[in-house]
Amino acid sequence: MSWKQNGIKHDSKNNRVRLSKGANHKEYPKAWEYILVEYETRPNVTIENLQQVRAVYDQQKGRWELHLVCKDEIETPDAPGNETAGVDLGICKFAAVADSTEEADLYPGNRLKQDGYYFPKEIATCDDSGGDEATRLHHKWSERRTHFFHSLAKHIVQRCVKNGVGRINVGDLEGVREDENGESKNWGKHGNLDLHGWAFDRFTKILTYKAKVEGIEVVAVSEHCTSKTCCACGKKDDSQRVERGLYVCENCDAAFNADVNGAENIRLDLNQSNSESSARLDQDRSTGWLAQPSVYLHDRSRGFQPRSAVVDCKP
Repeated sequence: MSWKQNGIKHDSKNNRVRLSKGANHKEYPKAWEYILVEYETRPNVTIENLQQVRAVYDQQKGRWELHLVCKDEIETPDAPGNETAGVDLGICKFAAVADSTEEADLYPGNRLKQDGYYFPKEIATCDDSGGDEATRLHHKWSERRTHFFHSLAKHIVQRCVKNGVGRINVGDLEGVREDENGESKNWGKHGNLDLHGWAFDRFTKILTYKAKVEGIEVVAVSEHCTSKTCCACGKKDDSQRVERGLYVCENCDAAFNADVNGAENIRLDLNQSNSESSARLDQDRSTGWLAQPSVYLHDRSRGFQPRSAVVDCKP
């Protein structure tokens, strides 16, 4: 259970928090309209700029705990390095990451898709769509999506810190749901369901602030032709993506994962005005890592783990 600012009255002098029980937020409410909580902090810890209060039940300790969320400004550290990483967001593979250390990772969105099919069916079986059980399922679904986004952003930022990445290029997906006339694109029955539930804006915001804490800059770059261009030689051809996950270049005979190819092109920022990306494409580079990226699956208790380490895939 959470309370936001308009439902909180903080008495910092007496270490008390008054939590509203409903929509009544007047200055002097009656005693039965709020919950009054006293708290203790560790030495040298002060509670200021209170933004949110969360009541969390600890099953191991068998008690409720109060989590106070405060706004605090911290100094941005120096970037871990000067390298650049590229992130390509998708539906089947929610994210593909490539960086200049010649490493690539894939993060499938299987867990999101499982929840996307499971929870609507469970909600539909509820007698009242606005009842307590339906509300509980909606809340649980939302919490699991949020946990997935935070876990993924954390994993990507940690790998970037390890590899000395100071900048993350993320594909700019603005307008992906509309065509040139501003009308909604038709991706088929299941495609439309997946696309309109694709919270890429929300994930990018989470990734941005987690990266900023580590001194890493996140930049949105154009995705124009990144899925059609060979990241090894720069050849553009619509027919080179022969399957959903396979990209084969007829010009240089390179074959690699299609999502990683898009991530590498986003890292190179092919649509920038200078010639830096062209110069990089002319270099003789190894492409083996593009064909065999590491795959990480989401485990709700341990975050993202190598595919071989995750066995529980039930909703």
